[in-house]
Parts: sequence; C-alpha cells; structure tokens
Amino acid sequence: MKNSALTIALCAGLLISSAGVNADKTGYYRWADNEGKQHFTQQPPIGRKYDFVETRSGATTHSDGIDLADESNNEQEVGDNGAAPEKMEILPPKDPVLCEKAKGNMQSLKANGARIRITNADGSTRMLNPEEIKQQENRAQQVIKLHCE
Repeated sequence: MKNSALTIALCAGLLISSAGVNADKTGYYRWADNEGKQHFTQQPPIGRKYDFVETRSGATTHSDGIDLADESNNEQEVGDNGAAPEKMEILPPKDPVLCEKAKGNMQSLKANGARIRITNADGSTRMLNPEEIKQQENRAQQVIKLHCE
C-alpha cells in the first residue's frame, strides 16, 4: 500500500513538472524586409522590428528591433579578424555510405565511352547526353567534397 501511494505521488510530481516544460512560449517571429515582404522565422531578425506570435494563444508581442539577444548574436558572428563572415554554412555530418556511392558514380561517369541510361518519372528510359553527364559529374564531385573530404 505504501509503495503504490509513493508511486502515485511520484508520477503526479513528474506529470506536474513536465507540464511546466511544455508551458514555455512557443511561436514564431513575423517581420518585414526592406521591400515589405513578410517573413516568418523561428529566430528573431537581427536589428529589425518584429512581432512574436504565440502559437497557443495567438497573442502577439511587438518589438522595436533592439534586443540584448540581438547584440549577443552580432558578437558571435564576428570572426577572429573582427569582421563579420560573408556567408555561414551548416554542413551535415559526413556520411561514408554517400561518399562511397558518389565515388562509384564518379568512376562510372568518367569511364571512356560511358553510356548512362536514366528512367524518367513516367517510366520511360533514355540516354544522358554529354552535357547531362557533365552535370552528374559535378553533382557527384559536390557529394564527394561534402561527405568524403
């Protein structure tokens, strides 16, 4: 009897504490670019006015575009030499299976006199022309660069 009461109390405590986790504000940021086009993002825009729209209640919070979070993001984006990077990329983890497949494709595409047949969406087949083979070589090279090197 004591164990079942303790178990029930423990489960109730866990349920109450997990409800607090889900009570955080969830929503999206709505803002306009220089041309007036509306954008909807998960992160607030840096240095722009935006509205935070809470998805549960539909309540909207307005900002003036100046946030401490915005300033900390600006500091993080500055590189070692003090200049902001021109472009940031998030690369996926290397995939050895894709690496090997791309290397095999590249070897097939580079073979002398390679004739590559593809199947279209409607089920018909055709041979790739030299320009399409070159495009496929470029794609394979990009996958090799991303997943092998």
